[in-house]
Amino acid sequence: MRTISLGLCLFLTFTAGAAVDLEQTMKNMGFQFKQAIEITDSNKLLPVLDELIMLTGQAKQAQFADDKAEQFRQGLAQVQTELQSAKAAAQRDDMAAAQQHLRRVEALRKEYHKQRKVSIWQLLFG
Repeated sequence: MRTISLGLCLFLTFTAGAAVDLEQTMKNMGFQFKQAIEITDSNKLLPVLDELIMLTGQAKQAQFADDKAEQFRQGLAQVQTELQSAKAAAQRDDMAAAQQHLRRVEALRKEYHKQRKVSIWQLLFG
């Protein structure tokens, strides 16, 4: 029963009161990002970047655990800045710069996903 309660608490931490389904939004972002990283034509990249920028803004509206909310929103703001820079580069048809900004997004994703993970000891002892 305690395991179910802990699982429910974790689930509610990320979804309670949120108009945004953060898990689904992040999955959509991952899908769009995989497409973006493979695109070599700036005209094809622009709509994917627009979608990523929109999804990032949507993710910023999600409910986060109080102790990490500011940190995660700051990370998402950094991602959004890099995506907007990638879009500006793609609009100039500078695919090398656009891909460089996408690599920075990937680095931010890895950094913040590590911070999101909760250890079993944190679950048990707070």
